[in-house]
Amino acid sequence: MYVESAESGGLAMKIIGMTALLYGTSYLDAAIRSIIDSVDEHYILYCPHPSHGYNNGILPPASESESNLHEIAWNAAGTKLRWIRGDWQRENEQRNSIFHYAPNSDVIVIVDSDECYADGLADEAIAYGIGAGCGQLRLPFTHLWRSFRKGFAHDPAYPTRVVFPNQSGETLTMPTDKRIWHFGYAQPSDIVKFKMKNHGHLIEFKRNVDWFSDVFMANRQIDCHPIGSEYWNVEDIDLTNLPSVLSNHPLKDLELIP
Repeated sequence: MYVESAESGGLAMKIIGMTALLYGTSYLDAAIRSIIDSVDEHYILYCPHPSHGYNNGILPPASESESNLHEIAWNAAGTKLRWIRGDWQRENEQRNSIFHYAPNSDVIVIVDSDECYADGLADEAIAYGIGAGCGQLRLPFTHLWRSFRKGFAHDPAYPTRVVFPNQSGETLTMPTDKRIWHFGYAQPSDIVKFKMKNHGHLIEFKRNVDWFSDVFMANRQIDCHPIGSEYWNVEDIDLTNLPSVLSNHPLKDLELIP
């Protein structure tokens, strides 16, 4: 992709998207579409079992089959799709394999299957990171809770979402009012139940509560994070800047996602 910036010297840069995938039919289409126009290729790193190191034999609901996920990804990414199936045993192995499959990438835009970039955010993040010379870039998040209307808009724990393999600068946080919208806790309850049994931070979960039953299904409004966070008290979410790819999403108008 041609990047018009002084820092790139007016040269073509290889920009790719990346999703580490096990399940995600609810939002995968929107996730990919929210960045697809900003990348040359989109890599799906699909693992048919959880890659968090747990061997509990629990599989995703039948709706989350590889064929269903592949169809969604193909419809969203078209010929930009690169589907890689692997047998990774650790999440970092799954995610880091992108450096093997796309070794000549200048920019890697990460989007999980339950995330959606605000309109224009991917392009702005790429340009900002190139201009700043950073190695990695963190982006602000809004986490949704049980619907599109409620969530947590002020959690400052922003994850890395754009990587610049050929730049050696530090990890930066992009100053922007735009957000990545995270729907990890605003999806059908059977998916959340599966997610929590295979969560990457499972060993850190609170032990004094049955989080799925007593917090998530009970739709608790305070202290909602499964590990703990002073910022996870439910707020009203302003939908004015909802990414356009979500405007007709089938779950958008539900008061409570079942």
